Amino acid sequence: MLLDVVLASLLGAVLTVSAGLKIADRTGTAVAAATYGLRGRPARAVWLPLAALELLLAGGLLAGSRGAAWGAAAMLGAFAGAQAAAVAAGRGGAPCGCFGARGRVSWSSAARAAALAGAAALLGAAPATEPAAGLRVAAGAAALLAAAAIVLRARRASVPGGALEVAGEGPPLGARLQQLDLPPADVRLAFFSAEGCRLCRALGPQAERLGAVSFDEVADARAWELAGVPGAPFAVALGADGTVLAKGTVNTRRQLASVLVTARERAGLDEPPAAAAAANSSRRGFLAAGAGAAAALTVGRTVASFVRPGDADAFHFCGHIFTTDGCPHPTGLPRIDSRGFPLRGADGKRVDDLGRRIGKSGSPINEDGSPLLDADNRPLPPATRTRICVAAGRRFDISVRTDGSWHRCCDGHVRRLVDCCTTSKRRINGDRALKGYCHRQRHVFCVMYFQTGVPC
Repeated sequence: MLLDVVLASLLGAVLTVSAGLKIADRTGTAVAAATYGLRGRPARAVWLPLAALELLLAGGLLAGSRGAAWGAAAMLGAFAGAQAAAVAAGRGGAPCGCFGARGRVSWSSAARAAALAGAAALLGAAPATEPAAGLRVAAGAAALLAAAAIVLRARRASVPGGALEVAGEGPPLGARLQQLDLPPADVRLAFFSAEGCRLCRALGPQAERLGAVSFDEVADARAWELAGVPGAPFAVALGADGTVLAKGTVNTRRQLASVLVTARERAGLDEPPAAAAAANSSRRGFLAAGAGAAAALTVGRTVASFVRPGDADAFHFCGHIFTTDGCPHPTGLPRIDSRGFPLRGADGKRVDDLGRRIGKSGSPINEDGSPLLDADNRPLPPATRTRICVAAGRRFDISVRTDGSWHRCCDGHVRRLVDCCTTSKRRINGDRALKGYCHRQRHVFCVMYFQTGVPC
């Protein structure tokens, strides 16, 4: 009887966490769907039915339903089979969408799903018992509280608290924008939105509460041109004399409020209660979060692989290159597939470590798909193909790993910007103190990008 309650609570908590993380990072879940062959709009839509099913089964398990146990066993078994098939197809290391965007497909992830499926089947096959109502309620409440704590912690870790403030986007800090029509105040907030932008509509009420003046991309085109806004939603905070104090791309209410908070900090003013509560950040905490958000895109000179800003394909970070390129890449631009292997920046074709286009077998091929031949008309042998972050570590003799990422909308599709992280003091670009999405004591060494088929 006690074992039934423990198993039901454990499985209920696992499914609740899984559903919560899918809801918290819908874009990451859509990106992970490509691992299983779903792309485009189906990938964008898959997170909701999956999360709803997991929550429904979690509720049934916590209520003691044997039908929910068998349903969970079937679903988890399907997950295990899909992950095993993905690994067998050579997609090991790609996002799995199991517990948020950070999970990776592997034999161990498939075994974990299979073990959970077995536990659910064991619960479904167990003789029906009626444990004390108080025991079941207490266990269920504990499971839900634990699941909520895990989801909230993961959500805070995956979404930066500060806006994405990049030197090459928007008006320069310290510049004067007196031409914008804003009401007089110590710090004034301008919010740039566009028609058809869902994020803009969601952030509009928060911008109004913070006293921001909204500028539409079409109706206020002159204001957009003056501010040099790269896209919506974007916020700029000005001082009383029109000096730009803070700016940045914003995706959440907390990030929007952080623009106002950091502007007041830079001006030496106290935070207004509404902005401080929304940003939920001390001065030190905000600066750390802001630095982390900017780190994903702020890069310096790459020693071995520099792409000239004049090159048409060099603008790989949503239309912008800031100082130099990202991680060293055989074709210049640090474009990767979902598992971190190199792709040609111009068209996303698979390439080897020598920069040659390769076929399914790994052998080099011409643009028409025919094998590359040597002087004796024999097909050239395949070369190695190494994950870009791993190759960067080998080239510079440091320990590296891929941690988190930042999603942006580029050319109508989601683009995932990925940090290659290290604990080494050596660096090839950027500020080694910038954390980006690196975990623990690691910092950003270089950056890569993955172009998805998910519309945005």
